[in-house]
Amino acid sequence: MITAQVDVRLRGLLANPSQLTQRVAEEFFRKARVVLAQDMAERFETSTAPDGARWQPLSPNTLRRSVQQAIRKVGGRAARPIVRTTARGGLIVRARHPQPGFQRTARVRRTRQSKILVDTGRLRNSVVAIAASADAVRQRNRLTLIWGTRVPYARAHQFGNPSRNLPARPFLGVSPPAYQRLVRELNGIIQQYASGG
Repeated sequence: MITAQVDVRLRGLLANPSQLTQRVAEEFFRKARVVLAQDMAERFETSTAPDGARWQPLSPNTLRRSVQQAIRKVGGRAARPIVRTTARGGLIVRARHPQPGFQRTARVRRTRQSKILVDTGRLRNSVVAIAASADAVRQRNRLTLIWGTRVPYARAHQFGNPSRNLPARPFLGVSPPAYQRLVRELNGIIQQYASGG
């Protein structure tokens, strides 16, 4: 399990966080979940880390293995496979000589156009979804919201795995724009409740 957290103190915004009312904290965390879900969704859409750095693209070996997997699904070389580009820029493998017990066509799962870290969607959904999936970690105490994922391969993607030539592609964290939104949300909520709202 790997997690990230947002502290309601938000770098000294509150002089005395212990005086924060339960209603203010609940309202802030409700809005913070939306901000964080949008921030994570954008991260997976743009393939960027919380600090804005681009994730390293898929390696040529990964792309080659993906084509080989599709070729095996249609029966290997005996099927005399051909690789075609789809209208959307994806790749499919088609068997010119279909083999019994194998598919006639197979989609190549990873191409240059593929979204990085979005193969099945399991990792993305575990950290993006506001309604927690089975893999999601959603915890909070009075001053801190913790979220993350239990997906087994998440740690290897977040921190990298040199033994498997897997580069780090950090996806957990709070981007500077999301942090500024959280500050504005907390300020707005505090002002609303201070004025009797």
